[in-house]
Amino acid sequence: RAIGPLREHDRTSRPPLLPTLQAYLAHAGRKAETARELHLNRQTLYNRLARIGELLGTDLDDPQTVLALSLALR
Repeated sequence: RAIGPLREHDRTSRPPLLPTLQAYLAHAGRKAETARELHLNRQTLYNRLARIGELLGTDLDDPQTVLALSLALR
């Protein structure tokens, strides 16, 4: 439910953003490590994270948001 808009985006648009969010959360918000894992330059990662934040209407730098999203993905 919390990530419904993201799943909808991934059904209809490219690039899929759910893997980006999963990697970002797996690396505890460390952007350099996330970009490295996804083979992206950091600006591309920042753009994707901004889009994810827009779609979900949330701030990915907020610890409570990160926790809620982590739980939603389990």
